[in-house]
Amino acid sequence: MSEEGVRHYSRGLFHVAKLIWALGERVLRTLLLNRCAPRIGGIERNIRYRFGGSRLQSLDVFRPRGEPPWPVLVYIHGGGFHFGDKRTYDRVCRRFASGGHLVCNINYRMAPRWGYPEQVQDVAAAIAWAADNASWFGGDTERIFIAGDSAGAYFAAEYAALMLDEGLARRVPVGGCVPPERLRGLLLFYGAFDFERVQRTSFPFVREMATGFLGRDPAVFAERASEASPLRHISPGFPPCFIATSEIDPLHPESLELRNRLSEEGLPFRLLTLPAAQYPFTWHGFLNFWWCRGARRTMREALAFLEEQR
Repeated sequence: MSEEGVRHYSRGLFHVAKLIWALGERVLRTLLLNRCAPRIGGIERNIRYRFGGSRLQSLDVFRPRGEPPWPVLVYIHGGGFHFGDKRTYDRVCRRFASGGHLVCNINYRMAPRWGYPEQVQDVAAAIAWAADNASWFGGDTERIFIAGDSAGAYFAAEYAALMLDEGLARRVPVGGCVPPERLRGLLLFYGAFDFERVQRTSFPFVREMATGFLGRDPAVFAERASEASPLRHISPGFPPCFIATSEIDPLHPESLELRNRLSEEGLPFRLLTLPAAQYPFTWHGFLNFWWCRGARRTMREALAFLEEQR
């Protein structure tokens, strides 16, 4: 089979995988992923962060118990830019809220219909909404954190790069970011941070996900990969990072490379690597596996990091 034939075949398999995921995600989150969630103060559902926008341009607000004001945490779900939904992360966001954070759990439009820069713009608009409106729910908008897993971790890191590089932010464009002093930290769970480097990993359908987001034309992809890879835009002032990864995750090298770049710049971070021998079930997406020791340890250390930075 020719190289082009292999690509068509791989894209076909990817479409089948997307269909299976779309059919199974609701069942999985109802029967398993969102079970045994901690009690919190309340939830406000499906608030539009773009007036007149798509139904996907919406977020849920999770209020803690106790007295406000609470630090604000914006959570960005993963899904390889092509699938995923905020409702799958209800339990994760409840856990952060039970730790004393007002959580804004966001959706964004999906690739390939909407890719780069539309998804980055959606994320930036949701963070802007949180910065402007979270105080109505008891949030302290002078203390903002951004968290995400997989593609969500990418968006969190990319937003921080845009925040510190006005030229980059104009090229995207995102219409302005929060002032750096208000962004207290990032929580990056098993993310992807460089679009050319990540294609050398063994992650399933990684090429289809990357080209579906940035574009299939090689010249367009190369230009956008340089602009859209946060690993290439780490600069002084980058927020403190909590990076969580597992040795058995195919994206593990991405987290290690981010650690290296932060170290080179002398920037603050904490790296949690779950060894394969001690945590054998920490596949990609393990933050949602709340019944496993690796997920529980990761959440404990993430909450400790938030407490230190707030």
